[in-house]
Amino acid sequence: MNVNKRYRMTWPRFCAALLAASLLLGQWGWSPSIASAASAFVQTSASGYSSQSGIQLETSSEGGQNVAFIDNGDYIAFSNVDFGSGASTFQVRVASNASGGAVEARLDSVNGTLIATAQIPGTGGWQNWTTVTSNASGASGVHTLYLKFTGGSGNLFNLLWFKFASGLSAFNQIEAEAYGSQSGIQTEPTSDAGGGTNVGFIDNGDYLVFNGVDFGSGAASVQARVASAAGGGAIEFRLDSLTGTLIGTVAVSGTGGWQNWTTANGQISGAAGVRNLYVKFTGGAGNLFNLNWFKFGTGAPTSGGDVVGKLFAGYQGWFNAQGDNSPNGGWVHWSKNSSAPTAGSNVNFELYPDTREYSKLYQTNLANLGNGTQAKLFSSYDQETVNKHFEWMQTYNIDGAALQRFGADESDTPSNWKTNRDSVAVKVKNAAETYGRKFYVMYDITGMNASNWLNAVKHDWTTNVVNNMHLTSSSAYAKQNGKVVVCIWGIGFTDRPGTAAEHQNLINWFKAQNVYVIGGVPTYWRSGNNDSKTDFMSVYESLDMLSPWFVGRFGAADVDNYATNQYGPDFTYTQQRNIAYQPVIWPGFAWSNMTGGPTNQIPRLHGDFMWQQAYRLKQLGISTGYIAMFDEYDEGTAIAKAAENSAMIPTNQYFLTLNADGVAVSSDFYLRLAGDINRMFKGQIPVTASHPTTHQ
Repeated sequence: MNVNKRYRMTWPRFCAALLAASLLLGQWGWSPSIASAASAFVQTSASGYSSQSGIQLETSSEGGQNVAFIDNGDYIAFSNVDFGSGASTFQVRVASNASGGAVEARLDSVNGTLIATAQIPGTGGWQNWTTVTSNASGASGVHTLYLKFTGGSGNLFNLLWFKFASGLSAFNQIEAEAYGSQSGIQTEPTSDAGGGTNVGFIDNGDYLVFNGVDFGSGAASVQARVASAAGGGAIEFRLDSLTGTLIGTVAVSGTGGWQNWTTANGQISGAAGVRNLYVKFTGGAGNLFNLNWFKFGTGAPTSGGDVVGKLFAGYQGWFNAQGDNSPNGGWVHWSKNSSAPTAGSNVNFELYPDTREYSKLYQTNLANLGNGTQAKLFSSYDQETVNKHFEWMQTYNIDGAALQRFGADESDTPSNWKTNRDSVAVKVKNAAETYGRKFYVMYDITGMNASNWLNAVKHDWTTNVVNNMHLTSSSAYAKQNGKVVVCIWGIGFTDRPGTAAEHQNLINWFKAQNVYVIGGVPTYWRSGNNDSKTDFMSVYESLDMLSPWFVGRFGAADVDNYATNQYGPDFTYTQQRNIAYQPVIWPGFAWSNMTGGPTNQIPRLHGDFMWQQAYRLKQLGISTGYIAMFDEYDEGTAIAKAAENSAMIPTNQYFLTLNADGVAVSSDFYLRLAGDINRMFKGQIPVTASHPTTHQ
């Protein structure tokens, strides 16, 4: 043993290493008793070697032991490793407080056939772990596997485990650093979701090569994860050579930073079977952009629209007040009946709005606010109110609103309620046009008649939305992939009307009119249980976009669980089927004044809860979202300006205030938080676990 090599050895570490060595060597000799790996395709602990040179073991922060004190020329070997019919990729779990190095995978001797090389970056710490993927070729059958370590002087990196895989599917996410060969690029640590490394320092004419990419029966689209502090450039995907068949191009724009990540899309044609893929970079002078990963798909790319990659908020627009000249003629949603809100008996809403910016307000029967001003409320029937809300959307970086539409009807007989609803819809159109926001109609089928709901929606869309109000003719009406957008909320819920055949009929009817159809679906749409009917999978799969409902389903302690069991699998399932995914994000929930339930039932945690949802979604690569809701003061989910503290609510009635969790936040905090979520989704600010939004 060359003790001069051990640059990081201290007395406690020497004792720990000595203890580990004694446990490994035991009383019977020098060879470790850990069994060698049988299959190359299972995750194998690096500490399970059959022989080694120059390394030591230490306890890993991720459990078990890792190989450590690795220097240039050291190696570990594993006997009887079965590569089957061949391996195409090689993964290693590594950490380095130095500049890294490389892991060479060789067969049968330390200088035997080279089947893979994994380039290891510095990770900022000996226990700061990352996974590096590289291509592999030339291995089949059973061999002794040597992992040879190369690099500069001193300790290079630590190794926890390795794993081979067979087949490089074009339809799985391919890490850019997993190339078989390259020209001109370098790798570096990435801040993008999932960590690891990205390919950087890309100039015009540089390229990557990926051997044996399986396109199956053909690809039609490609996604590339890119970032650029310059003007960008383009990625050319070619087959078999640098000048081979061009199957597609992805245009890359500047994103405002080398680690401000976004997903760019392109069309693909002419790729099928197993081919060598050349990824060529083109553009102007200097560094162009960074590339983290790419992935092919069988459907057309989802691009060119107002909804995919955007952040919308649900807009109720259903509040009325006595004196607002609405045909409803009284208080709606603020109170339990048409009379003015009165403390202790007739209050329906949970979160008191901040009313300081409204030009029209209406007097309630509630006591004065804590600051001495009269307790007044706004009406959604006033154009001035709707304008203020859309002005806030513009100011705070929310792309648009999904206008809730209740009570579709086959009859054209007018009623006060329908007249009010349609008047607000036109005012939403006006406000969206004025403030440069987009909107689309969201039909909520809750409470509709099971015997005629289908025809009622069709009639209302044609007669009222399209022909009478001309909503879809507005320049502000949302379009996706050249089609006007509609959402049907309530598809497949166990407590909403409609059979699978009826819902399929409605979706097909809209699509026949060149309409892009979003489905508001149950949380458990994918498994077909709990809140979902069991026979709706083919209906869900026929939608252009899926938007699962998550409000009230979990609290802050369960966000990670939902990311693992809902967000991630949902996103994978929809991506594989070329369905866009629009998860619901929400700030918190309570409706004690409406139902008598607990106060502050699902706490907002001064923005931490809402940001945690968005952060976990973004980590998974999701950049489209729906906030529930903009103005839902009834159920305490509104992000519009609300009372900060007791000075801004009536003194004789409980209301939820924004400081309920012990931290003072400004009335516009959740609007600012939503704007930062949108910027994070679009790659304009870094992906961070803690929100950058100041509380004041």
